[in-house]
Amino acid sequence: METSNHKTYLVNGNIVVFIGTHDESFEKDILTSTLIGELVSNSKNIRDPEKSISEYEALVGRLGWVQNSERFKKIEFFKKSLWNLVDLSIGTSLTEKEKQTLYKVFLQLKEPSSEPLVIQTILDRLNANMIAFSDETNGAFKIGETIATSTRLTIVRNDASIITVQIAFKTNKGINIDILDQPLLSSIKNGKPNIWTSVSSLAAREYEKHRALVIKKIGNHIHTSVLRVPTPDGVS
Repeated sequence: METSNHKTYLVNGNIVVFIGTHDESFEKDILTSTLIGELVSNSKNIRDPEKSISEYEALVGRLGWVQNSERFKKIEFFKKSLWNLVDLSIGTSLTEKEKQTLYKVFLQLKEPSSEPLVIQTILDRLNANMIAFSDETNGAFKIGETIATSTRLTIVRNDASIITVQIAFKTNKGINIDILDQPLLSSIKNGKPNIWTSVSSLAAREYEKHRALVIKKIGNHIHTSVLRVPTPDGVS
């Protein structure tokens, strides 16, 4: 059985998008390996985005994700949406059709008519990822004023390549779902990388060695920490 044009999931609150058609078994392997990576890195309560993505990438790498490229970048930005930053980070790696599909996903995630848990799950993860910081603009971090956090997005392309992007940012408008497509985000001016991207592929035979243990370790989290985002009728 194969997927439709695209499927969107929230895995521990982070967005995972499958673009194109994929075998159901491959899709499940991506979801379970992503989930165990999220659970393990989050269990260590790492508030440094750079350390968090390094921990995550190392774990999925041990499970059979073969990393083909990786980039850590420091980009200055002001009044950007999360979509703007994703496009800036990986737009050149996607076809125009893939970018259009991904943009539709961002708009669908904001739909109040979608699964009620969708928006709250995204916001809960952003709050959990909140970063204590200081920068040359805002001074010491204070709750209720400027807030800094990070998010991770996984895109599985039609050719089965896996793009992972993690973005750290700050906002003085609070954490709300409008950050997806409204210009509310700015860079943290602390000299550290704020965008991490990698392109990987899944070595099926290698992951097969770990599959049973991964499924055992994630247990009921496959039901409680993985949420399918409904696709509106007529949208593909």
